[in-house]
Parts: sequence; structure tokens; C-alpha cells
Amino acid sequence: MDFEEDLNAKLLEHKDVTKVKVRFNDTDAMGVVHFKNYMVYFDDGFVSFMNSIRNKRRIEEMIHEGLACGVKHVDITYEGSAKFGDYIIVETRIKKLGNKSIIFSHMLFKEADKELLAKIECTRFVLDLKTNKLINISKFLEYFLK
Repeated sequence: MDFEEDLNAKLLEHKDVTKVKVRFNDTDAMGVVHFKNYMVYFDDGFVSFMNSIRNKRRIEEMIHEGLACGVKHVDITYEGSAKFGDYIIVETRIKKLGNKSIIFSHMLFKEADKELLAKIECTRFVLDLKTNKLINISKFLEYFLK
């Protein structure tokens, strides 16, 4: 098994878990989290995942260096609802590594009772902001993890 295959296998096995507190302004007039805010929570999961893969760079540094992880496609299935003050657990893993994109899988649960709130698949790409060109995922991972 070569380095790239080994790295891909490790990344596909890795899971990150992070906790987010529902803020008052995350809720709608009915007192529940507005549907659009689940996208903010899975974005928190993405950042936590990228910073948990034991690299020397943080995702924040990468952004300041001119690389951005954009979103190409999102598929969300809502299963439950959370309220102001609830804690949400965001489980994130990589579902698939492609040449030009990565598909992330996010599961959001209410911490108190483990109720499934949402299942999300998000396809992300990496863009060089200086050239406005997509970066090959293998090259990005090599850069990000060195």
C-alpha cells in the first residue's frame, strides 16, 4: 500500500465529534432551531474534523494562505428539532475522497436524549483563491498534512 492509499484509508476511518450550543438567534418564532442553522452546525463539524486529523496546519491557517474549501452540493434530511439552550453533537466523517472533491457525512444529535436531528452529506472542493482554480484533493491533503 502506498502513502496516498494509506492516507486515504486513515481519513476514511477517522471520525470527529464536536459539541455546539444552540444560541437564541439560531431559533425561529416557534422557538426551534431554524432549518438553515443546521448548515452552520455541520460547518462547525467540518472545521473540527479538519483540525482533528493530526496535522501541523489548522484549517484557519489554510484559509489565510489563500485556499478555500467551498461547498458544491448539500443533501440534508431533517429528523428532529432542537431548541434554545440545547447542545447538539455533530459527528463528522469522510464518505468519499475524489480527485476534485470530498464528500463529508455529518450526523447531528441532541445531546440530552441522542435524538437524531439531521443527516447531511456535503460535497466540498478546494479552491486556490489566487488563481481561482480547483486543487486536486490528493495535492491538497499532501499540502495540508505536511
